[in-house]
Parts: sequence; C-alpha cells; structure tokens
Amino acid sequence: MKLVEWTNKKGKKVMRYPVLYGKARKQEKRDDAEARQVERDKLTLEQKIAKAVPGSKEHKRLTGEDSE
Repeated sequence: MKLVEWTNKKGKKVMRYPVLYGKARKQEKRDDAEARQVERDKLTLEQKIAKAVPGSKEHKRLTGEDSE
C-alpha cells in the first residue's frame, strides 16, 4: 500500500494508508501472506531454526525434538 496525501477541511495536509474493507482486504492479506511464504521458502533449514523462537512449537518441529 502507498501513503495517500490530501488536505482536510481545515487546510491541514494529511497522510495515511487507505483502509480496505471486505473482499479487497482479504485479497490483500492473501497477497501479503503469499509474498511472506515465498521469502520463507528461500531460507535453508538452519536459517529457519535460527529465526524460530527457542522452545516454541515451530522450533521443536524444525529441530525434530519430541514434545513429550
């Protein structure tokens, strides 16, 4: 998303991100998630383990530790 700039009724310049609702917001979330997944797929197993929080489910899954 890009910042949008406009002038309000009082003559003040305002900048903010536009708000999306409904289908457009859901599609944006899907696009963002897909972009994050592409970046994550590029990482090696060691990099994924380094990024995971120690002790978390993801860290245990990546390192092969048993939860019980």
